[in-house]
Amino acid sequence: MLINKIKSLLFTAIYAIIRPEAVFADMYTLQNPINAGSFAEVVQKIAQLMTQIGLPIAAIFLVWSGFLFVSARGDEKKLETAKSAFYWTVIGTALIVGAYAIATAIVNFAQQL
Repeated sequence: MLINKIKSLLFTAIYAIIRPEAVFADMYTLQNPINAGSFAEVVQKIAQLMTQIGLPIAAIFLVWSGFLFVSARGDEKKLETAKSAFYWTVIGTALIVGAYAIATAIVNFAQQL
C-alpha cells in the first residue's frame, strides 16, 4: 500500500517536472471563440442570435394563438384565452424586434464615435 502511494507520488512529481506544457508554455495561445473584435460586436451578435431564436418561436406562438381562436367556437372563456395568447405573442415579438433595433442602433452609434 505504501509502495503504491510512493509510486504514484513519484510519477506525479516526475511528470510535473518534465511535462511538455511547462517547457513550451508560450507555444499555446488562446483563440477568440466569439469572432468579435470589440464589445459592441459582441452585443450585436448576441442580439442577432436572440432574434434568430426568438422570431421562429414567436411565429409558432402566433400560429398557436390562431389555433386557439379557431378552437374557441364562441366560448367566451376560450376566446379570452386566445386573445390573451395573441396579445402576449405580439408584445413578445415587439420586444424581440425592439431589442434588436436598439442594440443595432447603439452599436452603430458607438462605431461612429
